[in-house]
Amino acid sequence: MKIRLSRNLPFLIRVYFIVGGIILAVSMLYYNNTLISRMKKQAENTTNLFSRFTALALSRVENSGSRQFVREIREAMILPLVITDAGGRPMIWNEIGIPQMEDSEYSRLLDFDPESPDDPLLEQVLEKVRSFDAINKPIPVRTNGQKLMIHYGLSGLARELKIAPYVQLGVFLIFALFGFIGFQILKKSEQRSIWVGMSKETAHQLGTPISSLMGWLEIIKGELRKDQIAREKIDSSVREAELDVERLSRISSRFSKIGSAPRMEYQDIGEIILRTVEYFKRRRPALSINSIITVKLEELPEIRCSADLIGWVFENLIKNSLDAISGGEGRIEITGRLNERNRSIEIQVSDTGSGIPPALRNRIFSPGITTKRRGWGLGLALVKRIVEEIHKGSISLADSELGRGTTFLLKFPVH
Repeated sequence: MKIRLSRNLPFLIRVYFIVGGIILAVSMLYYNNTLISRMKKQAENTTNLFSRFTALALSRVENSGSRQFVREIREAMILPLVITDAGGRPMIWNEIGIPQMEDSEYSRLLDFDPESPDDPLLEQVLEKVRSFDAINKPIPVRTNGQKLMIHYGLSGLARELKIAPYVQLGVFLIFALFGFIGFQILKKSEQRSIWVGMSKETAHQLGTPISSLMGWLEIIKGELRKDQIAREKIDSSVREAELDVERLSRISSRFSKIGSAPRMEYQDIGEIILRTVEYFKRRRPALSINSIITVKLEELPEIRCSADLIGWVFENLIKNSLDAISGGEGRIEITGRLNERNRSIEIQVSDTGSGIPPALRNRIFSPGITTKRRGWGLGLALVKRIVEEIHKGSISLADSELGRGTTFLLKFPVH
């Protein structure tokens, strides 16, 4: 039994990981928040019991030992809290970032009026009391006629745990981001290796028959020199054959340059485009080209480029346009201008062909994507690499409408 894998399997795998990551992150946040809520409740209960014990103990110690006992309580406390008396005066505090008063300053507490505060330090303590009350309801304590209020906040551990889920989420997102970037780099590296291997092998395979054809042409030309009548009959055909062999040689050279740094020189891109168009015009009968190719270029500055590879770019675009024109009759227009503001040359290649389906427009430059019944879908992927990676320019699908045509926009920087 044959197992047929869905063509959408890569998409489904991506959805699986994305949805799984979201579920994992939400689960982590929910679980940690549950733990924090439980710890907060435990802290409230602990603080409540601790404050009641403190109030009870304070009411039973003698005055002579009260200060020492208060000091021991303060040293034992690990929660941020403030104990105020019935008048709202802060009596004991700890873990709030404000130093406790010395025993010699104890009278300041008794003289302090919360309604009209005149002590900066105690006023800061009252601010902490207000902030604690906004988070937790203060705990009243009544023991032997004494009334105390316990105002408390979250412990340092509870505060850290409160932000822990967001720290974990941030770490997860950073990990996912670096994983995605790494995956993209590996994917591009793998694609590049495939391109280079395929290109080198193509150049190797073309090299032998090209050399052989060149040899046979030299023999034919030598024989034609002996026979003037025959030379006149087929001399033109031999010259055209030489041009085609030269073109095959250039194609082989182009493939051999994929994966290596090509020689970059300042060239007139307009001349390269005109030479490419002229080739197609000369081959109109052989290629059954009935379409009209027009070129409208402003005066353009030279750019640093590889003439062979730039020519390859426009050959691919023109060939794609010719294939897209049904019946072989249509119009291809190439226009170019200098964008002074961006210091770039902008070239548009438009045709009146069948257009690109909407589902393929965002992926038209990906390897394997093609609108033809035959073909590997490598032409536009090669064009994109030559323009963007080698020449630091850009190519985009400017417009496409089914049954009306397609326009590509290329930009090359001017240095």
